[in-house]
Amino acid sequence: MRKLKIKDVVMTALLTALYMVFYMLASCVTMVLGQFGHAISPGICGFLTGAVMFFVTRKVGKFFQFTIMQAICMLIFSIMGAGYLPWFITSMVGAIIADFIASREEKPAVWKVALASGIFHVGQAWGTMVPSWFFLESYKAEWIGRGQTPEAMDQMIRFTSGFMGIVSTLIVFALAFAGVFLGWLILRKHLKENKKVEPNT
Repeated sequence: MRKLKIKDVVMTALLTALYMVFYMLASCVTMVLGQFGHAISPGICGFLTGAVMFFVTRKVGKFFQFTIMQAICMLIFSIMGAGYLPWFITSMVGAIIADFIASREEKPAVWKVALASGIFHVGQAWGTMVPSWFFLESYKAEWIGRGQTPEAMDQMIRFTSGFMGIVSTLIVFALAFAGVFLGWLILRKHLKENKKVEPNT
């Protein structure tokens, strides 16, 4: 595995800033869908940022690139007052797994990047799903204490626990996975990727 250099960290940070712009855009889109939209918002973000995720693997292409991206995102959310320990844990675990999948080679296959993006964004989504499954009452109390209404929390828990939690997870993964292939289609000419090369090569 190639080691990260300072310039790689700077590039990753700049691309993460771009990623966050799309994340905020995704948040606006999900408001229309209510609490279900919030539950799958990481997937919508993953769909919109597939090009960014793919670009990272081509311009950085080193281990820990996704971990650094996720850490910066979590830091920004914490500064904004949205930090939450379970969210941090699941997000960072997802990012580390993503690195093992698609950051150990300079130019991983598109399907590997898509798989990594799916796991990366499921890690974010599980920040609300894991609490809904395993420590529901403290989760509700935490966010009601931060200003959420009990009604809003009940709706959120409806879409992040039990069967709906599994459905939301699959939707998040599918959207993030598809986003990378869309990003590959958009960027392959810019990155001079051989048009004859199939996505799984």
